[in-house]
Amino acid sequence: GYNVIKSIVSNLVKAGIDIIEIGFLWDSPTDKDTARFHTISELKELLPKDMGASKISLMADNVDLTHLEDNDGTVEYIRLSFRKKEFMWAEQNAKVLMKKGYKVYINPIHGSAISDKDYLQIIERVNKLKPYGFSIVDTFGAMDMMDLVHIFRQVDALLDKDIKIGLHSHDNLGLSCALAERMIELSEETGRDIIIDGSLFGMGRGAGNAKTELLADYINKHCGGKYDLQKLLLTIDTYITPVLGKIKWGYDLPMYVCGTKHSHVDNVYHLKKQFGCTANEMYDLVESLTPQQRTRYGTGYSKT
Repeated sequence: GYNVIKSIVSNLVKAGIDIIEIGFLWDSPTDKDTARFHTISELKELLPKDMGASKISLMADNVDLTHLEDNDGTVEYIRLSFRKKEFMWAEQNAKVLMKKGYKVYINPIHGSAISDKDYLQIIERVNKLKPYGFSIVDTFGAMDMMDLVHIFRQVDALLDKDIKIGLHSHDNLGLSCALAERMIELSEETGRDIIIDGSLFGMGRGAGNAKTELLADYINKHCGGKYDLQKLLLTIDTYITPVLGKIKWGYDLPMYVCGTKHSHVDNVYHLKKQFGCTANEMYDLVESLTPQQRTRYGTGYSKT
C-alpha cells in the first residue's frame, strides 16, 4: 500500500539507486494504495524531500498520456512499453511527452524475437524521434549471451550515439544478472551509455527480473559504484521476505519452458492451473503451438 511504496522509495534513494521506477501511468484516477498514477501530482507525496542523486521514472503501456502535466522536475523519465503493432502510439506519445520536458525511453517488447530487418526499421524511426533511450527487452526470458551480443552490436551500430541503450530482462533461463554483467562489458567496449533494469530480490511476474542487489554488488566491485547494499538488504528483509510464501516468482521448470520456447507465462499458468501439467508435458504442448500462439496472452488472447 501507500506507506510501503513510500518507504521502499525512501530506502532506494538512501541506497543511491540512480533511477527508481515508481509505477505505471494510468489513463484514469486510481487507488492511492497502488503504484498506478493518473497524474504526476498524485505521486509527489510518496517522494522524500531529499532525493539525493536518484531520479524518478514511470512506465506506460498503451494508455492516453495527453492529459499529463508539463515536467516540473518530479519525474525525470517515462518508459513507453509497446508491441510492434502499437509503435504509432509510442511515437505519438513520445513526441507529446518530450515537448512537456520528459526524457522518454522506447521499449519495444519481445526484443529477442525481433528480426534484424525489423530492428533496422524500428531504429530508423527511433533515430528520427530522438528519445533519451532505447531498450532491448527480453519479454519472455528467452535471450542467451550470444543473442544479447548480437542484438546489442546491431543496435549500437544503428542507433544514434547520444541515445542510451537499456536492458530489461527476465530470468526464465537463470541468466538475467549474467546478461546484465555482459551488457556492462559491452558498454565499456563500445563507449555506449547504458541503463539496466532490475528489481529487489528479482521480484516480478513469472521468472522475475535481474536482482538489483546483485547488480549493485557487481557494480560496486568492478565499476566504481557506491551503492549502499545494506539499505537494499534492509528493504528486502522488511518488505519482500515476508511475502515470499504468498507471492511466487523466480526460476522453475515451467518458467524454463517459457524461456526456451519463447512463450508467454500465461500459457504455462493455464496448463498448470487447468490441467495440472508437468514441465515435460508443458514442453510438448507449448512446442506444438505456432510462434505467434506462444506469445499471445491475456483474457481471450487479446494482446500479442
